Amino acid sequence: MRKTFRYRYFSTHWWGLPLLLPLILMPLSSHFSARLQLAEGDVYLIYLPLAMMVAMLMVFDWAALPGICIALLFRYAMIIPPGQALIASMLFLAGICISWAGYRMHARNRWGVGFGALGMAPVRLFWLAFFLPTLMLFLLQMVVTLGVLPEASAIFSRDPFTIRTLINFQALLLSCASVLQVYYWLIRIIKHPRFAVILWQRLKQQIAEEATLRELLCWGVLMALMLAVLTHFRVDRANLLTSDYTLTLLLPLMLWAAMRFGYLMTSLSWSLILVALYQFREQFLDMQTQLQHLAIISSNLLVFTVTIFLMAALGTHQRRIIIKAKRAALTDPVIGLPNLRALSADLSARVPSTLCFLRIPELDLLSRTYGLQLRIQYKRCLAGHLRPFMRAGEEVYQLPGFDLALRLGSDAPLMRVEEIAARLKNYRLTWDGLPLQPSVGLSFCSVRPPVSHLHELLGELSAMAEVSLNSGLPENLQQGGIPVQRKVKDKLAMLHEVQFALDNDKFVLLAQRIQGLRGDDYHEILLRMVDSQGEQLKPGIFLPVVHEFGMSWEIDRWVLEQTLSFIDEHRQSLPGARFAVNLFASTMCRPHLAKEIATMLRNYHIEPWQLIVEVEESHMLSDLTWGNRSINQLREMGCQVAIDDFGTGYASYTRLREIQADILKINGSFVRNILISSLDYHIIESICCVARLRRMKVVAEFVESDDIATALRKMGVDYLQGYAISLPQRLETLAPAGGAEINP
Repeated sequence: MRKTFRYRYFSTHWWGLPLLLPLILMPLSSHFSARLQLAEGDVYLIYLPLAMMVAMLMVFDWAALPGICIALLFRYAMIIPPGQALIASMLFLAGICISWAGYRMHARNRWGVGFGALGMAPVRLFWLAFFLPTLMLFLLQMVVTLGVLPEASAIFSRDPFTIRTLINFQALLLSCASVLQVYYWLIRIIKHPRFAVILWQRLKQQIAEEATLRELLCWGVLMALMLAVLTHFRVDRANLLTSDYTLTLLLPLMLWAAMRFGYLMTSLSWSLILVALYQFREQFLDMQTQLQHLAIISSNLLVFTVTIFLMAALGTHQRRIIIKAKRAALTDPVIGLPNLRALSADLSARVPSTLCFLRIPELDLLSRTYGLQLRIQYKRCLAGHLRPFMRAGEEVYQLPGFDLALRLGSDAPLMRVEEIAARLKNYRLTWDGLPLQPSVGLSFCSVRPPVSHLHELLGELSAMAEVSLNSGLPENLQQGGIPVQRKVKDKLAMLHEVQFALDNDKFVLLAQRIQGLRGDDYHEILLRMVDSQGEQLKPGIFLPVVHEFGMSWEIDRWVLEQTLSFIDEHRQSLPGARFAVNLFASTMCRPHLAKEIATMLRNYHIEPWQLIVEVEESHMLSDLTWGNRSINQLREMGCQVAIDDFGTGYASYTRLREIQADILKINGSFVRNILISSLDYHIIESICCVARLRRMKVVAEFVESDDIATALRKMGVDYLQGYAISLPQRLETLAPAGGAEINP
């Protein structure tokens, strides 16, 4: 620990690594700089010390200047007189300082961003790869022209417009454009050895996902063969493949790498290839090579470098954008958890898993009370509460509504699920100082890829999670899911039957007469459905599915239109006919229900008093809901409203005191036993008394004998309904040409 601290201290102060590294790297850079001695004078093909000095500044900033200054003095003192060495060193320092200051002012706080960022590429290309070499050319050319430095000690001649000057200028450009980042990575690794691991991870991340190891090896073999041809297997000058013409074949190979293997690998490999080519230049360059030819080769390599690096940066940037887009497509933007698409992809791509389903229905009520943010925060915190107990590769997924999904490993699934269940029981969310701990239903099953019916599977798990809410234990779909699966399949089959009946007019309306003690009889409309097998189904079989899948209004609208159409067609033969139509409580909550019914009445020329709307008492019909508003609007319009099945479910005397209706229908469970149960007798008697006080008429259902009818008449019941009064018959048989009553 102490050694690490000392090394960090040594590597960050100017008298440490910033002072030592230039003294080591300057001689090495000079040694590996490719230099040709021609008749016109010495020519540099690539000049590495300038790139090394800029890289030192990029890592250590201004703290690198003392080390750079000393390294320059040592280098030039060995090859030229001390006075000239001082002048040359000052020129390099002046050019570097001016360029670095301009770069720092332009880049501001992003000057240290790593290579490959497209936003910084223009800034670096201008200040570090173009402006600095150009400034150095101008300064050195100026002192040579003024005679301050002898022409023999400089790489530039007195005449600035020579091919030799152009080649040396291109050597500076090529060094700063290509090898600069290699020096930068090397110095950063020396400063922070852990950066080597980070660099390796970034290199792997930048490689395209679809790029295989075979493709990478193929590229490497081709590149090695190309370099071998250029550097070791020269046969004679007449062989085109062993000439400098082969250099142009490097471009398509490097563009391949740029588009597939990312910026880091491409730039690193190309920089090392350039250094290697110039170190073994004797194989494709010789002393007789003309300066014009050298200038063309150098300019080609410079253009190759800029093209390859820009293509690599663009390709890497594009892949990064695609990865972000894919990640966004697999993440819920509000909750921040992986979504259903991510769950499907993970289940299909991984080994067998244990899929868990969490159902938290109380979140719906809590979010209505405390706002939607509570649901969001609860799911986020619950995921954070579970993740410490999950293994690598396991995940929590966001599902629509108030559900979550978990994907666990396939080993010891029962034990893992029990651990998750125990963890769920210990979780509570504190919201505005109030601890909230809603019940969580947990179901699970084992899945193997590929999972082609995920949505159906989640539906079955949801049903099992409902069972878990009642049992308080995790429910295994494989063990207890067969009845649930059958139930889900039956629901879907019934849903198709209902839709088929709607599309093909397979619903049947029956009418049952309700006898009024004062002679004001009316009929209740009863709904039946004929399935695809031709069997007639009662409402108790298909109406729960209708309600669950949100088809209530479609059914109610069909019944209303058929009933009103019948009244309109037979208004001459059935004058004053009244019909009671049952509507779902959800239909009563439609904001514009009264207007819709009024429109139907006008279209069929029916008076409002001819329509009685029956609705089962529900919490939806409270004073603050649209259900109660619809009741009031219908009564104001002239329709009568009947409360069906009073005495069971949500109905109570409190509701009887509050509800606004015209007719009260007593549930048949009380009427059926009125002769043998004194309790039922007195319940009906009390309901009649309260209803009379509220000026409501009373209908008794399930009147199946004359004795029951007599007893009800004595109590003051206004209407009787049941098999003793009338059997249900098809609606069309009520017309004068109709037949007798039929069984339901």
